[in-house]
Amino acid sequence: RMKDNSVEVLNMPFVLANILIALAVIVVGYLFGAIPNGVIIGKVFFHKDPRDFYSHNSGGTNTGRVLGKKIGVLVIILDMIKTLIPVFATWAILSFTPLHEYMIWNSYDATALMYWGAGLAAAIGHCWPIYIRFKGGKCVACFMGLNVLTSWIEFVICGVLSYIVVLNLKKLVSLSSIISSIVGTLVAWVFGLAFVFHWWNTSIFMWDFGLMGGNFLRFGLEFAIVDTIMATILILRHSANIQRIKSGTEHRIDEKLESK
Repeated sequence: RMKDNSVEVLNMPFVLANILIALAVIVVGYLFGAIPNGVIIGKVFFHKDPRDFYSHNSGGTNTGRVLGKKIGVLVIILDMIKTLIPVFATWAILSFTPLHEYMIWNSYDATALMYWGAGLAAAIGHCWPIYIRFKGGKCVACFMGLNVLTSWIEFVICGVLSYIVVLNLKKLVSLSSIISSIVGTLVAWVFGLAFVFHWWNTSIFMWDFGLMGGNFLRFGLEFAIVDTIMATILILRHSANIQRIKSGTEHRIDEKLESK
């Protein structure tokens, strides 16, 4: 970077480095998120492909219908974790290596933009995985991973109150997922606005366990924007489910399904 008349400007090597870092984050995040845990577990351990049954989806819900609830929960947990690994890896690399100096854009620290962007890339990979011809999940586990595994308040509001309570009342996984994504995104925007206007320290809502002293992931507008995009993808991926909910034909979790 260079200073010109007290105004900080970006030189070409700096811009090029930022472009390369952003591309690396997107590619690695996508490839990691594209790992089809349901398909891998189904084929390796059960000699079944979840995509051959019911909703023909590779996500945890359909995998659970095909291979059993325990396997479905395992796939959901693995899909949540695979979304966060690129986030934490990007955060660590860009925070504790010389690459951090490239994240300062005219006094704006773009580190958060990069690591939340890595989570978004992982979600896109999950929904359209290159490894299985771009036919993946519906972004639910990715959204939940990014939210409930980074924030205890999101865990309570988005995971417990929105998802589990609605699921127990309505017995509709799709409806629970949609409502949870909307509520979780609203909470994310509260985080973002609180960070911008200094209403309170948003780090108090993180899963910290006292290990990082609050110096961890940043819940600012970057988190809210990524959450909004992921929620939009999630809702669009559930368009067929929404139509079935309206017509009263959506499958409930307490119904037996016929494989087709």
